[in-house]
Amino acid sequence: MSTSTASYQNSGRCNSSGILSPACEAGTNSGASGLAPAHLMGQASGVILPKLDGAPVEYRISSEDPRAIKLAQTLTIIGIADPCDWEEAKRSPAGYVQAALMRWLALHGGGQIQQSFALNATISGSPDLYCGEEGRQELLYLMVDPDSAGYMILGPTLDRLEHIHPRLPATFYHQFVGAIQRWERLYDYRDAQDRVEILREWAEGEADQEQYEFPDVESCIPASMKLRPLSEKQVQRIADSTDDQLCRQLLQAALDLNRVSRRVRRPEISEDTREALMDSNPPLPALLVSFKRHDSVCACYDDESQAFLEATPEPNLIVEINPAGCASVRRAFDTLAVLCETMAAASRVAALLPGNEQEG
Repeated sequence: MSTSTASYQNSGRCNSSGILSPACEAGTNSGASGLAPAHLMGQASGVILPKLDGAPVEYRISSEDPRAIKLAQTLTIIGIADPCDWEEAKRSPAGYVQAALMRWLALHGGGQIQQSFALNATISGSPDLYCGEEGRQELLYLMVDPDSAGYMILGPTLDRLEHIHPRLPATFYHQFVGAIQRWERLYDYRDAQDRVEILREWAEGEADQEQYEFPDVESCIPASMKLRPLSEKQVQRIADSTDDQLCRQLLQAALDLNRVSRRVRRPEISEDTREALMDSNPPLPALLVSFKRHDSVCACYDDESQAFLEATPEPNLIVEINPAGCASVRRAFDTLAVLCETMAAASRVAALLPGNEQEG
């Protein structure tokens, strides 16, 4: 299949006005296009696909992957793809799928995401975009990965929250970071601590190991981060009662982010896909979080990032899709929707963080 990729940066130009309502039965008319989903079933060597006026036209395909054709059909049946995109996609099933993907991103916060993150969503015939080896022949793979890591400084925010309650900094930090990590890899002080431990192990046994200097990660971690986080109910009470408007907005935004991120569980991948990714590096980080600009967390990230691409990185999110299965396709796109809404909510939190513009 030709890989269909949609960038979050570009998704703002899409709109939702043409999305079809799901059909209850195979023979049910699908709304404004006048196209019945059953008309998208393949016949002989061709496949029936829509024209702008709703009349079907047979389009013969020799080079298109049949999985792209099946996915285009299924997306129309469940109301995610808009048949009006068929001509604009130059009658290409892969282009038609990409148009549906772009619209879905726009519907679920793509414009907000681009303010803080650089992410791409891809539907491919391979779970490994770097080597390009095909996965299971009957499946497609929805993947989301960063082009680069965003950067946020949380120190000034934690200092401000500490004035309201000593346990708020750790609470806010873990709610914010934990919600993002449910869907995308994030690099923070814990990764930096692991990096320093690895560097120390490498230096052991060296005759001149005393000459090595290691980033002092521990000294850059605020003392408040060592306190036990508050419960969500406690945070909500503080948010409702505080006179500090910015802190109230930050706490409420973090609570909302946490709730959005938990709407669905990440789908499990099959053993075949796990085996295909067995030799991969960890996923690329979508975000670097530090306490101050150029602190030891940043130093560890800069050092470790040089090896990120020494081996193929595993996708941050990978969802296996049976392109002919309505439930499978719906689950994949619902999962993508929650990821998008989570990252959009994280961008809204980022817009409130004090100190980022001055320091970043």
